Amino acid sequence: MNRSNASTHPDYLTREEALRRLQVKPQTLYAYVSRGYIRSLPAQAAGPTPRRGSVYSRDDVDKMRARSLARAGHGPAAASAMHWGQPVFPSAITDITPEGPRYRSRLALDLARAGVPFETVAEYLWTGDWSDELIAWDAEPVPDGLADLLQALTRLHPRPHVLQLQAQATLALSVAEGSFSERIHAGGTPVVSARRLMHALAGVFGYLGPAGCFVAPQPGEPLALALARNLGVDATPEHAQALNAALVLAADHELSPATFAARIAASGRADLHACIVAALNVHYGSLIGRACDKVESLLEQPLDAAAVLLRVRRRLDAARMLPGFNHVLYPQGDPRARHLIALAREFAPERSLLMAIDRMQSEFNLYPGLEAALVILMRALGAPDHSAGGVLALARSAGWVAHVLEQRMAGFMIRPRAQFRPAPGAAIAASLLPGGGVAPVSR
Repeated sequence: MNRSNASTHPDYLTREEALRRLQVKPQTLYAYVSRGYIRSLPAQAAGPTPRRGSVYSRDDVDKMRARSLARAGHGPAAASAMHWGQPVFPSAITDITPEGPRYRSRLALDLARAGVPFETVAEYLWTGDWSDELIAWDAEPVPDGLADLLQALTRLHPRPHVLQLQAQATLALSVAEGSFSERIHAGGTPVVSARRLMHALAGVFGYLGPAGCFVAPQPGEPLALALARNLGVDATPEHAQALNAALVLAADHELSPATFAARIAASGRADLHACIVAALNVHYGSLIGRACDKVESLLEQPLDAAAVLLRVRRRLDAARMLPGFNHVLYPQGDPRARHLIALAREFAPERSLLMAIDRMQSEFNLYPGLEAALVILMRALGAPDHSAGGVLALARSAGWVAHVLEQRMAGFMIRPRAQFRPAPGAAIAASLLPGGGVAPVSR
């Protein structure tokens, strides 16, 4: 390969690499770019070597390639589906549309704008039954020992991450509720367990707020109000409505990696809590749930818009993607993010933050995604750091529960096949073993 045409960074491809990967003509590549399917940057941003032309987002190119491969047959379709490709199995929970996610038959944006309580949306996701009556979760107390257990964990580290505490709280609930048969004999149902789980996850936010400990929601208290109280946010109707909108818009987004993990666990007949723990642990990855933390770091306080733009320029000059921006499924911007940022503008204690975001979009074509919008809203409400990532996990847990229940009804095990490809040095390594044979296998 001509070295001048070789990519020198992980996130972008040169024109020649993109054309080879897509197996298309240059005109087709340019059409993808003009329609917003593939993002591009000036080639000077790709590295120190001066060059002309543009470089192209590797993720976007792979997504377009997946669409083409999916038409070629079952094997290629299955392989391509694992990376922003074609759907791998049917689901009646969420449809991704240009207007954002549609929960069953209702657009999430419409639900958020109408002020529909998060509890109503959660149970709609779980059961598929819509209720116009106000739903209050007032009879699902968390176990007495849960707060003591979480407090004991802080002796291992003074400030564990909120996502870690949420995972531990979920495990504790699993122990407290006993075996599956014990839950049935006690009259428990998945919906009852899910309500108690959501209360426990909301109580964990007490560690981020003034209390510094687990604070369970009060009986009948809307989750958005409990969240505001635990985070130390003024519990005005406007603030509670904004937090409720954030929970509603973040409740589900189809098969994210964490959601897929929950469904895989459910397909192996793991209990509800084990499935949610699996999802939370995947969500804790730096590219998913902790993307909010990275946005917070980018927009560190005290905020200086010029310093933010300089950090952004340096990342782009190094051809690195910014977490929390330019979601692959929304090439023209995430409609969920637009709504949450519009709410943040109503409070806007930090005009410089919103100015920085506006300039990032106008100067660098960086459209905020849900993670960035959650950070902006939490900052506007005066919530502490890590609130955004915790809110995303709290909201998404409702969607995970829905996917677990649906997967149980589907009744099949998710077990993809791997395409075996020997590592380049495998044959050489085998020849160096005693006798030139295969290494002994431990049984």
